[in-house]
Amino acid sequence: MAKTASDYFIAGRQIPIWVFVLAATATSFSGWTFMGHPGLVYRDGFQYAYASFYAITIPFTGVIFLKRQWMLGKRFGYVTPGEMFADYFQTDVMRILTVLVALVFSVPYLGIQLRASGFLFEVLTDGLLGVEVGMWMLAIVVVIYVASGGLRAVAYVDTVQCILLAGGIVAIGLIT
Repeated sequence: MAKTASDYFIAGRQIPIWVFVLAATATSFSGWTFMGHPGLVYRDGFQYAYASFYAITIPFTGVIFLKRQWMLGKRFGYVTPGEMFADYFQTDVMRILTVLVALVFSVPYLGIQLRASGFLFEVLTDGLLGVEVGMWMLAIVVVIYVASGGLRAVAYVDTVQCILLAGGIVAIGLIT
């Protein structure tokens, strides 16, 4: 349970690098990675498979390029990228613009993830649970762990998800 705003929003700046890498990897392994992308490879042919490399490069790009942002945040006490940009450009317009851009991209992305998860629930239960029920179940679980633990909870849940996904990928590879 997060005790302070800093602990909730930025995990007290105490997330180990291995947790960050696994969490970023799990984040890049989305509903698109496991449902949308294979569908496009099936529809458009194997030449489309090159696009899967993004899932591998995202966490490592973050480790390389986000370190400077992390260092600046720690030095100046920034909690959000919007604070950093507003301070750098000396205008609150950048803070607002950062929030708007994040919302424009995050809200549809979240909807897609919930829809993919709902579809997965429907398939796994052979139609017993509909897409909407699966979406709501996942949304409730996510709200509970995010609301109770903040970024630290998200990072560690993503780390466990990454390990489970990697194990599942290996198991499917061995079975087929």
